[in-house]
Amino acid sequence: GPASMAAQSTQCWVWCPASQTKGAQFKHPAEVPLDDEDAARACFVECVKGPRVARISPAMLLQTKGNLCLIAEKGATREVPKYMVLPWYEGLLILETLEANEGQPGFLAVGWFDSELKAVLDKERGKFSAGRLNGTLYAEKRLINIAVTGARFSDGEREWQYRREKLRSDDIASLADGEDAGGYFGVKEVIDYLPPWEAFLKEKCGFYQEFYQVQWSHPFSVVDYSSVENGSGTGATWEPDECLPADLDALRLQAKKTWIRRRREAEKEAAKRPQGSPSPGNAPSASPSGGSVKRPNVVTPTQATRSTPPPPAKVARLRRDGEALDRDMMHSRVGHDFEPGDAEKKLGHIRSGWPKSAAEYPRGYAVASPPGFCWAECDCMDDARPQRTSELRKGWLEDLPRAEAAKVAIAAFSEQKSFVFRRGTVSKRCYFETATENTGDLTHAQAASDLAHFVDRALHAVLQKIPAASLSSEGDPVIIPARMVLSEDLDYEPLRFMAASDVELPPWARVDSDTGRLALNRLPTANELPAQLRIQFAHAEGRLEDTGAHLTVTVIPDMPTQAWVMATKPLVDRFADVSKSNLERGVRASLQERFSEIYDFDGNGGKGIALQRPLGVWLDVMGRILRLLRSAAGANLAFPH
Repeated sequence: GPASMAAQSTQCWVWCPASQTKGAQFKHPAEVPLDDEDAARACFVECVKGPRVARISPAMLLQTKGNLCLIAEKGATREVPKYMVLPWYEGLLILETLEANEGQPGFLAVGWFDSELKAVLDKERGKFSAGRLNGTLYAEKRLINIAVTGARFSDGEREWQYRREKLRSDDIASLADGEDAGGYFGVKEVIDYLPPWEAFLKEKCGFYQEFYQVQWSHPFSVVDYSSVENGSGTGATWEPDECLPADLDALRLQAKKTWIRRRREAEKEAAKRPQGSPSPGNAPSASPSGGSVKRPNVVTPTQATRSTPPPPAKVARLRRDGEALDRDMMHSRVGHDFEPGDAEKKLGHIRSGWPKSAAEYPRGYAVASPPGFCWAECDCMDDARPQRTSELRKGWLEDLPRAEAAKVAIAAFSEQKSFVFRRGTVSKRCYFETATENTGDLTHAQAASDLAHFVDRALHAVLQKIPAASLSSEGDPVIIPARMVLSEDLDYEPLRFMAASDVELPPWARVDSDTGRLALNRLPTANELPAQLRIQFAHAEGRLEDTGAHLTVTVIPDMPTQAWVMATKPLVDRFADVSKSNLERGVRASLQERFSEIYDFDGNGGKGIALQRPLGVWLDVMGRILRLLRSAAGANLAFPH
């Protein structure tokens, strides 16, 4: 047990990017995306989290100095931040949980759990009499007073990173009732716990933190969260440690101790079963002291507590009237069967039919709080009545001096007739119209337009040389840059991506109709390459049938040189040449920031060098550059500097 753990003190694991592509950026698997909308979508919608973001690699811990660790890995030494190093036994628990739940519903699929890691796991398990690891004992000895948390956690006294020590052991009875305020919501109780090596692999969790199943207070206790990414039935969700304030440490400790006790009981029950007897569906695992139990018959604690998954919910393919579902505009795999019926007739009874208590709300729904429930005589929901003066004015926002100053400013601006004309003096549809005969200096706008055309040509060239391997589902997503071919009044992101109506994609390729990600169903054979794929787009108004708005890409076999890396330097040279790209200074600064993601301006002795970035990253950066240039050209955009 603990002695064996201590014996491995020099061995450790180091976190690495899950993608083994050269230059892949590391993101710690405990980090929850908070302010990055794209990262949040990838994480919570596309399930790119947990073992799909990071993997572990064996190493030797040589020295620790402050927040840095010196490690030896594959014959080389390097310094890494302390948070990238994982205890040896803890990493083994990840591998054992991976092995026990491979292919099971509710767990994230992993592509890096290879034969080498399995051999390490088998070798280490062979050192224990039970032939397996003991996560229960590890949690009890090593994690009971430690919180495995997120990148930043403040307990009011100091800020912690990834691990917080010395949990407060206050009596639960001393906790005050929670309330909804300041971004926090009332917690009724913490009803379950998951250690980080299990939470890391679960779809409902997916971060390397301890997770707690939280039962929320009213009114959220009646909301059905089953369809939410971290939902756990009515009124409960799985929450990472960083979402629970330090004041709830007593609930943390109680949940951990309950989990440990439940696992202990499961192990004892497993030890009572005769050797070789079949394990029931939810049978507990063998006790670590049961040396006579052979490994093939051992059920791990994860298997012991995993309930039989419910059958998948039935999904309708047609509306109730037999017609096709109305496809959702944003999510192509979702359809709707909405029939308003006699809703117009019922509007006259909206006041009497409006729910005014929790019991009157449909299952899974709750009142918006604030403002809370309507009272018996409330008529706020009735749009048919005339609005009252009190509803049209917001006296608490009125500032007479400010309003007067605004009127003076508008009047002064209206007098600038050399470049603006005030409309609406008769029609009362008030707005300012730019004088069309005075275009001003378009030098910067023209430079942005010229560079945008240059970027366009580079993108077209790169998209004719897409190596098949770059479309792997485990690599950075290759998103089709639709706006390359969408111009004028169509120059905005499409809602749908699909193969052109007169062609079909080859069986080995697919395009995500919502995101435009081009990916492989399987690796194409040499005889199937090169292959041209023609992609069509759709806006809310419908398909764009004009072939000029279609994008053709060519997938080729792998090549020693990467076309996008080769295309980067000419683009940067054109951008850096002020005589050819006389851009507005603020626009130039913003573009340089974008280019620096794929080009090192100070590398190669100050001459600059293109960075070896994956195709998906390069396309993303160039797409943002193209949008910025088009904005600068069309609106004569300028940035403050």
